[in-house]
Amino acid sequence: MRPILLPDPPSLSTGVPEIFEQGGPQNVVRRAVVIGNGFPGSENQSIGLARALGLAENHLLYRVTRPKGGIHEWLHWLPVGFHKKLEFILRHLYLYSRLMLSSKQTKYISSENGGSVGLSSILEADVKEIVTMARETYEKDGPLVVIACGRDTVSIASSIRRLASENVFVVQIQHPRSHLNRFDMVITPRHDYYPLTPEGQEQVPRFMRSWITPREPPQDHVVLTTGALHGIDYATLRKSASAWHDEFAALPKPLVVVNIGWPRRNCRYGADLAKQLTDALLSVLDNCGSVRIALSYKTPEKVSRVIFKELGDNPKVYIWNGQEPNPYMGHLAWGDAFVVTADSVSLISEACSTGKPVYVIGTDHCKWKIADFHKSLRERGVVRPFTGFEDMSESWSYPPLSDTAEAAMRVRSALAARGWSLRS
Repeated sequence: MRPILLPDPPSLSTGVPEIFEQGGPQNVVRRAVVIGNGFPGSENQSIGLARALGLAENHLLYRVTRPKGGIHEWLHWLPVGFHKKLEFILRHLYLYSRLMLSSKQTKYISSENGGSVGLSSILEADVKEIVTMARETYEKDGPLVVIACGRDTVSIASSIRRLASENVFVVQIQHPRSHLNRFDMVITPRHDYYPLTPEGQEQVPRFMRSWITPREPPQDHVVLTTGALHGIDYATLRKSASAWHDEFAALPKPLVVVNIGWPRRNCRYGADLAKQLTDALLSVLDNCGSVRIALSYKTPEKVSRVIFKELGDNPKVYIWNGQEPNPYMGHLAWGDAFVVTADSVSLISEACSTGKPVYVIGTDHCKWKIADFHKSLRERGVVRPFTGFEDMSESWSYPPLSDTAEAAMRVRSALAARGWSLRS
């Protein structure tokens, strides 16, 4: 198969020494704060944008953490601030009852936070701390770009902008489901506005339309993307190809990579889709050199059980067992074609950034805005359905998705409109 090369990312350097930049060093953006929520799918979008802005080596990662474990797993619908206050009350009530009754630790209430490796080394997102830093270091270090993604980060990011609007530029990734003027820029997939389309309006009862977000078309500072942001570009793929050379270079071609996500609210499936996938893979094995399958840490056991049962003993197939190191970047760099389950916008977006053939399975299980996302990809010729009748050695191409680079260009333009320049 003919390899498809991605274009080099645009240069971020102006070629002008900083001391000669118009406005002086106070108007030069050199740093970023990333506010995460503990979920890789969200945090990777923010870090990917920081990287596209040339700030990969000069950003701080803060994280909004929720109480986890026990009853708290049922309380994630609460605003994160209220959830933390409730956890504080419950924890102290529990400690008081334990003191009074000398009882054993209850299994229903837990104050465990985080859940990600290395969380203790990541700063807890604190509005006052970030605002103070932005103000007190502005004269020396210039403005601060704040990048946040996910529902739990909305209140933190909007508060930072409200309190330090002259010192920060706040970008919220994904529709915040709140007033958009609380942010300097909102970057969100086009399918988030599906409720406003004629098709979306037909699916919502009239009496509920005023409750569905968004209720108004995107404003000028809203950047619409096709898929999710990420950190995949030609430079990262080239680096990953070198890092994973010894493991992948000798594999028979074509190498077909299968990425399996997990069921979601608007894309539900189970063992039925797993059986459909394995049957289709068995049908195309004759024209595959090798197959590498990666399951998500959230893939249900009923799905993974089918995968291992049907393909676990096949000599052409390797199933990643979840142990480190994670070969995901090696798969993107060395894979000749990709098969992805329809549930994950992120997995599909990253595969489509390679310019290589991407096949999607399970779109018939998806509805609402996720179905609209798949429709937009098909119309652009970026993906094809995976049926089991494909010739996996066939090479076809398309303009790779470049949402992250395009969003970064919009951020640079918005910064320039404020008289700020961006330097790496």
